[in-house]
Amino acid sequence: MIFKTSRTVESLSYKQKVLLMVGIFLCIELGLMVSSEFSVALPKIIEDIGGVEFYSLVFTVNLAVSAIVTPIVGKLSDMYGRRRLLIIGILIILVSEVLTPLLVSNIYHLMIFRGIQGLGGAATAVVGLVVISDIFDIENRAKFLGFYGALNALTAIVAPTVGGIFVQYMSWHWVFYSIAPVGLFGLFFVIKYMPEIPKARNASLDFKGITILSIAILTFVAITTVGGTRVPWLSLTMLMLVLALVAAVTLFITSQKKSVDPIIPLHLFKYRVFIICLLSVFAMMFAATGLIYFLPMFLQNIYGFTPTETGLFMTYRGVTSFIFAAISGFIVAKLKDFRLVAIGAMIIFGGTIFVLTFFTTSISSIAITIICLIWGSSSGILISIFHTGIQMNLPNKDISIAMGVVQLFVAIGSLLATSLLGLFLRNANLSLGFSYLLFTCLGVVLFALVVFIVALQRRNLRAESETEALKQQNLNEELV
Repeated sequence: MIFKTSRTVESLSYKQKVLLMVGIFLCIELGLMVSSEFSVALPKIIEDIGGVEFYSLVFTVNLAVSAIVTPIVGKLSDMYGRRRLLIIGILIILVSEVLTPLLVSNIYHLMIFRGIQGLGGAATAVVGLVVISDIFDIENRAKFLGFYGALNALTAIVAPTVGGIFVQYMSWHWVFYSIAPVGLFGLFFVIKYMPEIPKARNASLDFKGITILSIAILTFVAITTVGGTRVPWLSLTMLMLVLALVAAVTLFITSQKKSVDPIIPLHLFKYRVFIICLLSVFAMMFAATGLIYFLPMFLQNIYGFTPTETGLFMTYRGVTSFIFAAISGFIVAKLKDFRLVAIGAMIIFGGTIFVLTFFTTSISSIAITIICLIWGSSSGILISIFHTGIQMNLPNKDISIAMGVVQLFVAIGSLLATSLLGLFLRNANLSLGFSYLLFTCLGVVLFALVVFIVALQRRNLRAESETEALKQQNLNEELV
């Protein structure tokens, strides 16, 4: 059976651990690869199957399913084992990707399959990142999370080009078929080297919490999807949606307090480093999504750059992102602390946005190239640095759930950015709208940077988290 093995973490050599991580990273990248290629192919797919009015919903469905699943899969991996959940997640992606071009005949089928792929992608990403903490010590976790960031950057460079080639010279169907060899290669290493990691004792699923959390996430998705477009922000309908979201979040918190085995244990929020990293990852994803999604449009419509030139600028960003993501892992491992690297990356990112505010009417290709190269040096680090901070400073027993919550905040930051920042596109003066967008992103980054510095400097974060974990353990024993 592929779900069972006699291997243990202790029986793996360092080389085998590296090969396992190669397999895991390749499988995690399946979701990003097909999303990047898919974004290029979607106009052609829509041309063939119709449904242009649901264009944005195809992306939203994938993000919504991922957001709902991410907090749950960490708990499931504790209950049923990392190996089983990881392999199931990989198989869901592979099978759904191969079946998509064969079975999709309309936009509704496409949204269903993208939702299934969001499920598999979330399971693979969350469990795959948790495995790093299961098999490596604290210093090596930083290195491999750095490699993970580098691979993300490399995929962001290569996948859109590959997708474009498939669409232009073959057919959009090959966007989905093309990931099969990568997935099978990664799956081989996972099946061969993934050890059996002990399951959590007496763990159970909090179905009430899952239901309320799903309602809250779906309500949030509805707000960010229709807010300011189909439904005015100041309308009664929007007010009702916001009130429903507040009610759902309140009910969720109440249910987690009462639950014997909560889906998101509230004691996680007693770890200072966890709260600050969540805030930081949300802020960085919000600002990064704003630039990645909207900067190319502004470059073409305000400055007159061609789509090819804009693509090159984004490629320059990807190159430095790849380099600095890999380097940052070794620096963090050497320092045995993630804070200085995180602060440096946030300062560079904020500085990049600040410099862009001076170019709201004109900019040279040399200037934007330099800006994108510098931006890439920070974005490569920010992809994984807060994951690193959590894995280096939280007790091992909490990391699986914490990684799911982090991925949830990544999705929420991205969803909120596409909705709120998209409002600036409506400004009659597009240059002024671009200024507003940049200052909004800059404000979010600076706020997160200040909070990060004030809250986390001059503290022994690992010792602080262990002390808090001990307090929680004593409290649980008293309640029992």
